[in-house]
Amino acid sequence: MRNRQLVWVLVLLLALAAWPVQAAEKVSYVSQPDEVYIFLNDIAFAHDAIVLPANVDVQVFLPQQMIISTLVVREDGERVTTYRVRQQNGQIVLEWSRAESGEDLREITLEYLFSGLGWTPRYDMWLGDVTDTTVDFDFFAEIRNTALELDDVTTHLIAGRVDTSQQVDTLSRITANQYIAGYEESGSVSSGEVGAATIQYIYEPGMMTAAQGDLVYVQLAQNTLPARRLLLWNAATDQQVSSIYKVRNNSNLPLTEGVVRSYQNGIFIGSDFIEITPVGSEGSVTVGKLQDVRVNRSESVTTIREGIYDTLYEVELSLENFGTETLEIEVVDFRRETGEMFVFTREPQQETDNLLRWVVTVAPGETVTVTYEYKVD
Repeated sequence: MRNRQLVWVLVLLLALAAWPVQAAEKVSYVSQPDEVYIFLNDIAFAHDAIVLPANVDVQVFLPQQMIISTLVVREDGERVTTYRVRQQNGQIVLEWSRAESGEDLREITLEYLFSGLGWTPRYDMWLGDVTDTTVDFDFFAEIRNTALELDDVTTHLIAGRVDTSQQVDTLSRITANQYIAGYEESGSVSSGEVGAATIQYIYEPGMMTAAQGDLVYVQLAQNTLPARRLLLWNAATDQQVSSIYKVRNNSNLPLTEGVVRSYQNGIFIGSDFIEITPVGSEGSVTVGKLQDVRVNRSESVTTIREGIYDTLYEVELSLENFGTETLEIEVVDFRRETGEMFVFTREPQQETDNLLRWVVTVAPGETVTVTYEYKVD
């Protein structure tokens, strides 16, 4: 009996002595990015750098939202040539075998795309009097995180999108010049899970911490920008005159496309889309309609017999000012492509895409009329 007890004690001691060695045969790690590049459409590119013991197998638990085909694994700066990815209890697990090394530690980097992290530009424009030549303009980033915990992560916001609506070839499209220079067909082309990325600009908000499910707001800019009010009536489509602010971006950041909320005298007065506005250019923001100007477009059609022409069109554009201030209004209409022999009572500026533009001044209580006619065969 004593001999049997001594055997069990010896076995236990041997097991305890062997435990640290066996435990060191494999290390496990949960990937938590230390740097992310966030696109507008809830796609992000992650960079995760870690230091692990050398001469052991590695097991890494990756985010469930990761796009597996985009994974890049490096060890001490070199691509890992063989690794395995599998699903385990609802998690994505990455594994690869150790490479013999004389070093005690090795640097591992993981890079991949994942879904569930995106951002949206949020603009607020603060208006003063209609005669003011500037507006106050705030630019925030709204960051949506439904993917994973982020703790002091270096964050980059990309004004662009990853095209997930269609697959792209993993082989680049061959250009005409490549064919001319000589191109050898490979015979096979495979498809990936994500498409091309469009990048207009990269904003740098710095470090970010966000729990899963958080909305994080970060101010990217706050400026007073030059602005001018433009009154525009699109006679072909609109029943009212639009009040549009042309805002010149003289900040040091371009403005990506997004929605601008407008306020005047501390009151929200509406929102509108603003196009991509590079530094030094003007963006357009519609802030409402003029209620004290009545507009009307009428068109009459008359059958005629004048040479090759059989139809006469007569168009009348009228603007009536019920307000108390004199207004300068730009009036636009579209020239009919099949029309000929145009006659205008006020000569317009004729622009591309068959656009006709007049600038009219309407005093209080006054009605201004613009007419033109044309013939069609």
